Amino acid sequence: MTQNVVVIGHADADGHLITEQVRRNLARIETFKVNTVVDPQRTRDHKAWLNLEAFPEVLRADLVFFVDLMFAPASFVQEAEALVKFVGRYPEKKFFLFDHHPLPLRRLGAARNLRVIYRPEVFDCALGPRSGMMVVAALCEKQRQQVADVLTDKHEILAEGMRRAAALGGTLPGEKLLALLKANHWDAVAELGKEARDQHRLPRGRRPAGKQTPTLRTMDKTATDLLSRSSRDERREAKPMSYDFDVAEQRYSYESGRRARETNKVISGRDLEAIITLLEVAALSLTTEEGATFSRERLVSEARDLGGPDVDLQDGDIDIVLKKQGFLVRVGKELRLR
Repeated sequence: MTQNVVVIGHADADGHLITEQVRRNLARIETFKVNTVVDPQRTRDHKAWLNLEAFPEVLRADLVFFVDLMFAPASFVQEAEALVKFVGRYPEKKFFLFDHHPLPLRRLGAARNLRVIYRPEVFDCALGPRSGMMVVAALCEKQRQQVADVLTDKHEILAEGMRRAAALGGTLPGEKLLALLKANHWDAVAELGKEARDQHRLPRGRRPAGKQTPTLRTMDKTATDLLSRSSRDERREAKPMSYDFDVAEQRYSYESGRRARETNKVISGRDLEAIITLLEVAALSLTTEEGATFSRERLVSEARDLGGPDVDLQDGDIDIVLKKQGFLVRVGKELRLR
């Protein structure tokens, strides 16, 4: 049985990347039909929580993921109350929220169908396997030190390109930039990142009206073409456009608690990346309060409930994932979301 899923993210550089990373991972679960929403107007000034009725996409979804949508220090009480009230209107839906900004966890705990986690490192602010996109996202949020162990010059170039592409006032933020990321146009993002700095003066992070470089104009045209074809082919994901900037294909594993880039991709008849994602979503679903623990059996049962009967979760595959994952820690005989 197909479940409709929507991922709603913030319209800044890292928000686009986190949204696309989560979309890719969730889309690997064959019973999930995933839609994404990144809208500069509807998430303007981090006021999305006070304007949740502006997201009709929620009405068509069974599972809703809010990513990189912070709560303002000055108005988090009202924002938390608005979110709790909103999700309470849809008890049949499951809502998930994760962010790298501090969250009003106690207040959000009042919502029975909302699961929340605070992950201060941008690299970890996703569900499922992390790719090079999350390294770039960390750089966009000035968390260079946190990803120094896996950082390359190519990540730096792409981060500069993403900051320029996502600058408010330009034509790309939102569905156009998402379309480019989904279609793996990393070469264009890199080209944008290499342009002279004086072509991209962004006062307060905004692009002055009419300031378009040739690369930005080309990206805008490409995105428009991609979106115009969406009704015919649903924007099928393209293979990487450039071997030099294949960040979406990079994968990182945790060995003995240390992060390392995988050099060889494991080929399997069953998609282990989908299993990783489903188990992490299940772990978040079982985290009813900060620090909540659960057994392996409950985790697997929850994953099977979320994926539905058409998802084949086998014990051998689960054992492989649990041995090499980085999102769970052991607490005695139980597990806890990291």
